[in-house]
Amino acid sequence: MKMKQRNSIKLLALGVVSIAGLLAGCGTSSSTGSSSTPTNQSSGSSSIPKGITLHVLSYWQPEEMTVIKQLAAQWGKEHGDTVVVDQNSATGSNKFSNWAQAVRAGTGPDVAIAMPSDNLGTFYQEGLLAPATLMNPSDYPSSVAEGVKMGGKYYAYPVAAQSVALLYNKKEISTPPTTWSEFVADANKYGFNMAQEQFYYDYVFIGGMGGYIFKDNNGTLDPNDIGLANEGAVAGFQLLQDMDLKYHWMNPSVNQSIATTQFDNGKVGMFISGPWDVAAAQKAGIDVGVAPIPTLPNGKPGTPLISNLTAIVSDKSKNVAAAQSLAQYLTNASAELQYFKADADLPALSSLQSNSEITSNAIAKGFVDQLNTAVASPNIAQMQSVYSAQSIITSILNGKLTASAGAKQFVANIKSAISVQEG
Repeated sequence: MKMKQRNSIKLLALGVVSIAGLLAGCGTSSSTGSSSTPTNQSSGSSSIPKGITLHVLSYWQPEEMTVIKQLAAQWGKEHGDTVVVDQNSATGSNKFSNWAQAVRAGTGPDVAIAMPSDNLGTFYQEGLLAPATLMNPSDYPSSVAEGVKMGGKYYAYPVAAQSVALLYNKKEISTPPTTWSEFVADANKYGFNMAQEQFYYDYVFIGGMGGYIFKDNNGTLDPNDIGLANEGAVAGFQLLQDMDLKYHWMNPSVNQSIATTQFDNGKVGMFISGPWDVAAAQKAGIDVGVAPIPTLPNGKPGTPLISNLTAIVSDKSKNVAAAQSLAQYLTNASAELQYFKADADLPALSSLQSNSEITSNAIAKGFVDQLNTAVASPNIAQMQSVYSAQSIITSILNGKLTASAGAKQFVANIKSAISVQEG
């Protein structure tokens, strides 16, 4: 199965958003006031003018670009309009923030697709997003829908969803472990690793043991209430430390590159990662299996963070109603199934996650099954401060700090980073 990390997880490591250069040639300008449009309001063809040109910026790869261009042309033909699809060319810290820079300048695209949902909080704060008026939250798993909800409204159309799961070498492990005791036995015998230095991966255990990132108060995240040093979070950090100092499965120097290489070379039989690492392992000759992460010592499932890829509409578009219709068209069930066929992107829609074309693919099914216990990654702007403070985790792993002291320092560092972020 070929799927990738490029659009979402690297974003998490970068800390979400930074300033970037302008995009050229995408003509949008004044706001239409669509922010007051009720969520899920229908937008009939009669409200879409003929003869307009809409611009779409894609953050996806060439495989998906082919599909997007075909769908955009079909939508344009149906409505008597023209759609220009451009491939994002920015890289590094500019990769996603270029959209915001262009929208602020009035030159941004009407629609962006494959935008990781982690960016939405910053864009929302700036008033750059139009509410996704044609998005029906009941069409998605709640954890997927919540990932695009801010201020009581939905601001994006989910198009793909992914999380980490347990990758295992089927030549060594015929049946994946489902309980913590089975997992320990297999890890002791066949080896296990993961990118422990990255909070994104660690939250499988921190959240599963009872920690939380920001308190969820009836759908509103409170950045002042951080649950990464409560009793459950400390237990999760202790579990991560035990992997190094008690079980000796890893050492604190094992990063994502080392962990991936060891699994691909057959040195360890189990590895926590996402769809983006499957193809390389298969190419290296590993018979890859994918399964949900086993239950933790508390008997509860792990809680990987969901990475949503989305389509968003600029609130500065001259043709918001048309852009909403196009964004919905590019993310409907037919489109999501085509993206899966093109490059194995796991669909966000609930109906497709049980589609036979997906469940018949053992790799895809393993990741889809994991989504049942995955949780929405916080989409508020303060989430970038969590990632900017994650370097303290290494001091927990190597025993320089106890799990309790390290967790408290982690929270203190996050709060300090938020203060700097908010000025």
